[in-house]
Amino acid sequence: MSKHKKYAVLFWVLTAVCFALIFYFSSDTADESSSKSNLIVQFLINIFGDNRFTSFIVRKSAHFLEFTGTALIMSAAFYFTLNKNRLYLPIICTSLYAVTDEVHQIFVDGRSCELRDWVIDTLGAALGTLAFWVIFTLINKAKDFRKRRKNK
Repeated sequence: MSKHKKYAVLFWVLTAVCFALIFYFSSDTADESSSKSNLIVQFLINIFGDNRFTSFIVRKSAHFLEFTGTALIMSAAFYFTLNKNRLYLPIICTSLYAVTDEVHQIFVDGRSCELRDWVIDTLGAALGTLAFWVIFTLINKAKDFRKRRKNK
């Protein structure tokens, strides 16, 4: 198996793990989800004061960051599978998974399907894909720089 195929398998497995973790967290009832985020909320309340906005930011940041990380990893999976960057693919796939995540939450006590959460998840996916592109570009520029230095 080539190095690229091994990386492709690795990153697809990590993508599946991310999807499983998102599903797991979305299976929490509203009360369970709130209790998990309470530690962070309490920390931020100590800094910024007690208000509804603090809790909102923590909960929505969790959505955003879950999908940022997933899209970052999926971008690598697509790159090593296709041997080229197709930046739209991880955004589309992660966004579609976000739709299934929101639908899943309809069936969880105290949770709901929200368009706002899907938008937040999709924006996270776009950031994760952009982050992959930046990292990928910087690595390639560093490789080119080393080649040029070596050839002098």
